[in-house]
Amino acid sequence: MGSVAEIQSLLHYFQDKVPDKESNRYAQKFANDTARWSSANTLFESIQEQRLSTVQEGNKSKERQYYFEEACAKTLYNITGPTDPFDPDSPYWVLKNALLLAKALGVPFEDIVNIVAAD
Repeated sequence: MGSVAEIQSLLHYFQDKVPDKESNRYAQKFANDTARWSSANTLFESIQEQRLSTVQEGNKSKERQYYFEEACAKTLYNITGPTDPFDPDSPYWVLKNALLLAKALGVPFEDIVNIVAAD
């Protein structure tokens, strides 16, 4: 898990389902533009800030969205081979958080599986 195509597909899948559509669009722009990947650490920081403020609101769907987008940003950043990478297990968290987001939004897990298990 964690290939760019899977990240792009998952972000696209969630675009009309997530509570913060602007954050999703911004994450999609990063995922679709290889020139931005080396600055995805700033994307991560921005999303993390939103998530931390959302935790206090108690909005689980938004919180799950941000966890998912954070994992995507970390993975994109690590692909560039930086000297200060995020944890190497970041791609694992893309899938786990996509499934948790699907659960929070009430969408079928099968949709997520079909994206990541596509031939």
